[in-house]
Amino acid sequence: NIDTILQEKIIKRLLKYDEIYINGKAYKNLPYYLKFLSKEYLYEIFKNDSYSELHGDLTIENIVCTRNKNSEDGFYIIDPNTGNLHDSPNLDYGKLLQSIHGGYEFMMKNHDLSYEENRINFLFTKSHTYVYFYEKLNEYMKEEFSYEKIRSIYFHEIVHWLRLVPYKFRIDRNRVHMFYAGLLMVLNDVIEMFGDNNEKK
Repeated sequence: NIDTILQEKIIKRLLKYDEIYINGKAYKNLPYYLKFLSKEYLYEIFKNDSYSELHGDLTIENIVCTRNKNSEDGFYIIDPNTGNLHDSPNLDYGKLLQSIHGGYEFMMKNHDLSYEENRINFLFTKSHTYVYFYEKLNEYMKEEFSYEKIRSIYFHEIVHWLRLVPYKFRIDRNRVHMFYAGLLMVLNDVIEMFGDNNEKK
């Protein structure tokens, strides 16, 4: 997927720049992050992942909330995507992050995009509910999981974005710049939290 992204004409035009300005803020471009995406680096991140049955596409849109006649809240999960190469529960948590951290659903609804040279601009908003969900998920993970598991979950979010961008080359070329920007924003956040210069918390 990384090779596909780097070879795509749309992205090649951006690769001559060290930084991409997304909604006025500078982000390092994809080549900077390649050392964090090597097989060797990711092996160290994922090597202790546990394995289990999982949903495989646990985005917010696939969680349906319910309330029964006794006013009791519940939920059910739809549209599973099983048979992943790496069936770790961390993959499902990474999908949740793609929604509430990366803002995928808000990008999907946005068609207001402009780009010129190394500047990409689009309306990027998240609801207060998504911000709340993200805070609560982080609180839960810090209480329940080790640093290594949380790092793995965030790197699974990166992998989801690396899978998403080539998919958008095929089906949504007019908005590829926006999803590439989403990838860079997530990479920036995750590497700031878990890159080599950060000590374990």
